[in-house]
Amino acid sequence: MDDPGLVERIQDLTDLELAVLLSLIAQHHSILETRDDALDDLAAELALIVSHVFKLKYVILERDDLQSVDRFGELILEQESDCSVPSNASESDYDTPNLTVQQGGNLHSKLASISFRRSDSNTPSQQKLDSRRVVNVIIAKDFNLAKEDVQIQVLELIRKRRIYSRTTVHTTPKVFLFLPLIATTSKQIRLTKHLNDRIFISHHHDSEDGFPNLEELDSRFEDQGSTYSVDQALSVAKQGPLAERSITEEVGFASYTIDLLRTRGRAVTITPEIRRYLQDIVVFLRIERGVDGGISPYATTLLLALSKYLAPLHGIDYVTPSLVALAAKKVFPHRIVIASPSRERSTLYGTDIESARDLLRGLDPDKVIQHVLDTVECPN
Repeated sequence: MDDPGLVERIQDLTDLELAVLLSLIAQHHSILETRDDALDDLAAELALIVSHVFKLKYVILERDDLQSVDRFGELILEQESDCSVPSNASESDYDTPNLTVQQGGNLHSKLASISFRRSDSNTPSQQKLDSRRVVNVIIAKDFNLAKEDVQIQVLELIRKRRIYSRTTVHTTPKVFLFLPLIATTSKQIRLTKHLNDRIFISHHHDSEDGFPNLEELDSRFEDQGSTYSVDQALSVAKQGPLAERSITEEVGFASYTIDLLRTRGRAVTITPEIRRYLQDIVVFLRIERGVDGGISPYATTLLLALSKYLAPLHGIDYVTPSLVALAAKKVFPHRIVIASPSRERSTLYGTDIESARDLLRGLDPDKVIQHVLDTVECPN
């Protein structure tokens, strides 16, 4: 790589900033998990990241917002004040994250103002066309507890990049991310099968690692001798850059930087030995005891893509075994289905149910992946 400064900037990112960056590079969506009591802070931290580091519009959805398709569809649209595009602005300008928008404060979109009153005979109708788009980033708390209809709507939004309202069709912008947040105690409740398979990576954020952007805002309020809430933090954040980690065009990631990393990732070299190693991991996961499914062909495609996109972030232009192993730990955890004792493979050959239950006790996707990585021969 001929840009050591970019690599250094990437290495300075937090785990959450890196997860968002990878999602933007790959143009896919990610699940983020944390402790129950830190879910609100995680949502606020992500809001600050997408608005200040990547200059994107966002909305944060609560669990109650995910129980109705109509309500979900209303809240993910831009605020009315964000929808006006200058007459001299091109379509590509509107899609870029550098467009000046209102960030933070009121997180929920408003319904378009449409007058249904009868117009005077001398005055033409002043109805406004609802031309709003979906926001760049949807942050959905407790999304695994959302109604199935809402999850199906999200799958349609991801695949077709549009959503239907009662009067029109709303499209997504060029840069679009869906970030479902899950609490640790409810992670056993999975997303619907097809939506789960469309998720790029999953990442667990340890609350002990902190929330740097929120903490810096906290220090601002302490200097002013007051306390803050999440909404206040987001409101203050839009007033200017953060103090110690000021997010400017020089420090933040412009769209062309993300495009550059995406281009470099697609051009990364992968040798036949590394490709075989990647395929061996997939095969061993499929036949691993205790695994009852989830290793889909699409997941294999994403494993290869993530392995390649990780290379330029490390300053290299080729895939190494360690990058493949790292990618496997991010692509598969939310996909792997742990078998019940009655469906454990060895029961087909005489193992009793109690023995299978003992084998599966304490088994989770992370342990399965690590066992496979320890088993598969790594190329030299």
